[in-house]
Amino acid sequence: MHASVTLPSDEMARAAYNAHAFIPARAMVKTARIELSPAGLRVTGTDGYAIGQDTAPVEDYEGPAEGVTLHVDRTALADLDAGGRKDKKGFGRLEVRPGDGLVFRPGNNDVATAAQDASATADHQLWGMVDNLFTRLEGRPLALPELVAFDPALLARFSKIKAPKGKDGLGRALDMLIFDAREPILCKIGPTFRGVIMPIDRDVHAENVGQDGLW
Repeated sequence: MHASVTLPSDEMARAAYNAHAFIPARAMVKTARIELSPAGLRVTGTDGYAIGQDTAPVEDYEGPAEGVTLHVDRTALADLDAGGRKDKKGFGRLEVRPGDGLVFRPGNNDVATAAQDASATADHQLWGMVDNLFTRLEGRPLALPELVAFDPALLARFSKIKAPKGKDGLGRALDMLIFDAREPILCKIGPTFRGVIMPIDRDVHAENVGQDGLW
């Protein structure tokens, strides 16, 4: 059983890139999951500590109504990202064959990207837990009336902070003290660094990107 679609090459590349960001080279989880169905392409990556999931729209879907699923390694995600970004025609053809692999043929007739199906080595119990976690969290009622939005570029600055490692040898977390979603937020990394980050006005953000960009 297999499926094939036409899809925007750049959006496929973005989905692959974002999932790849959640599978570090030394991660215990070695594969990402690719799902292809009439609803679209969905790519999910995790290292067991954080989860990244992104999607891309599809056209001309051919395959089973329930869709198909396979797993690929992080190298395959990087190749899909590169292949999609190089396609100047804008649309390519993605074919997924569980048990065999996948092939992406860019619209500019460049070299096709291929990857083997690594589902045999995937931890299917883990992926079941990932699905259950998304279902539980997305359906969970809000415990507090406050929602906070941040500029990702500002948050990225905190990732550059150097701090002493904890007793377990791991890096320090970014600890936030939130009093009000519209007020500056205190941040702490390790015993000495302090910082402040200003949240984005969610009403203004909604006007700029629409409600689809907010919870």
